[in-house]
Amino acid sequence: MDRQRIMIAGAIVAYLALLSLIGVWSARRSRRSSDFYLAGRRLGLLTAALATMASIMSGFVFVGGPGLFYSVGLGSFWIVISASFTGAMMCWLLARPLHTMAADAGCLTIPDVILVRYGCRFSSGFAAVAILLGVLGYLATQLLALGIVLAGVLGTSIWLGILLGAFVLVLYTTAGGMVAAVYTDVVQGGVMLVSTSVIFGYALSAGGGFDGMSAVILSQAPELLSPWGLVGPVTCLGWFSLFALGSLGQPHVVHKMMMIRDVRLLKHFPWILAVCMTVCSLVWLGVGLSVKSLVFQGDLPALAHPDDAIISFLHARAPAWLGALAYAGIVSAIMSTADSFSNIGAGVLARDLPRVLGRQGEPTVQRSRTFSVLVFTFALIFALSVKGLVAYAGILGFGIFAAALTPLLAVGLNWPAANFWSARASLIAGTVAAVAGEAMSRLGLYPLQIPPACLALLLSFIVFLGIGLMPKRCAPGSA
Repeated sequence: MDRQRIMIAGAIVAYLALLSLIGVWSARRSRRSSDFYLAGRRLGLLTAALATMASIMSGFVFVGGPGLFYSVGLGSFWIVISASFTGAMMCWLLARPLHTMAADAGCLTIPDVILVRYGCRFSSGFAAVAILLGVLGYLATQLLALGIVLAGVLGTSIWLGILLGAFVLVLYTTAGGMVAAVYTDVVQGGVMLVSTSVIFGYALSAGGGFDGMSAVILSQAPELLSPWGLVGPVTCLGWFSLFALGSLGQPHVVHKMMMIRDVRLLKHFPWILAVCMTVCSLVWLGVGLSVKSLVFQGDLPALAHPDDAIISFLHARAPAWLGALAYAGIVSAIMSTADSFSNIGAGVLARDLPRVLGRQGEPTVQRSRTFSVLVFTFALIFALSVKGLVAYAGILGFGIFAAALTPLLAVGLNWPAANFWSARASLIAGTVAAVAGEAMSRLGLYPLQIPPACLALLLSFIVFLGIGLMPKRCAPGSA
């Protein structure tokens, strides 16, 4: 094993050990259900902002982002631009109602909120099932990505890498619940901010600066640096709309609003979140530009797959210390998303579905831990058995969350006219449209330029608003 690999492996092992210690420490602070699912509702401003950023900026920003820039150019940055709106809209539309429901109605999960707001067991149960399916797909995606990274760093098989990553995740998330997830997210968010900033600066230097890289790309493929890149305005604006609005339906993100100690602390939340997300997104631009420029100059071989962009750059250009920092950032991004999903999935199994079926009473922390292990087990089986479909499952998970939950939360919590019929219809229409659209896209049968998930989100909004605006005398009967 060469010096670079030894340094990277040592950094990753030490980092995983640190996360495990945080899990053991936080286990003592998870005595009640509110501790396990809402971190005791004790989050301050910076903790909430860093944890939210870490949950949003998954491994996609390190791996998928540079690869997408390599493939379609500057048009991919419309996804990143939406970050400036996400925090403001989250505070404006969701923070106060979610915080109030957690404090006054005892809500611990998003299906809890839907049940209290709409008084409809069907909507709450449907949302719980949709969340569980999305969680399993997302979690399997993160486990596979983590396995690939650990296998490359430690020189093991992918399956052993998946098992090692899953073991560490299970250790700290089941021991400490959301307390462990939040405080490890803070550490992971800090690592992500430092690593993306350093990688961005080094990538610019390696590629010859903005002027040099731009000149090379403009001479070979100028359309890559046009505002729409290679995908056109419809797709770019669809991406912007999907990620700006669809993020308001991602349960692992909006759930953080229920954990805030005092909603007045969120005054500065939007700009802090926007700055953190923008800094993390720099790796997208820096590595994407640098790799494309180096490939055009013949200094790097053409990539077999766009997602290889950052790995190829690190292996070919980065010194050992930067490789260690970069891989720590990649592992942080992956694990910070996975830990939140495990707790949300455990909440569905231990609390939401039993309540929908009429069972009362709060689940014990031990029972919640058991279901958290069960969620990881199902996701692990999925990741190990259907590798070819895992990435698709992750994409589908975001689309389902966006189309099914965004209208019910972003609009329904602020609009008195919304009712259980609009919630039911929107949930069904959004979920079916998201699944059908992504399936057609995967099979090559989707003819439109607008992303399928964006179209499903639009349909869900239309159904939700249309039924909510119906005259009361035309609305169907009670639940």
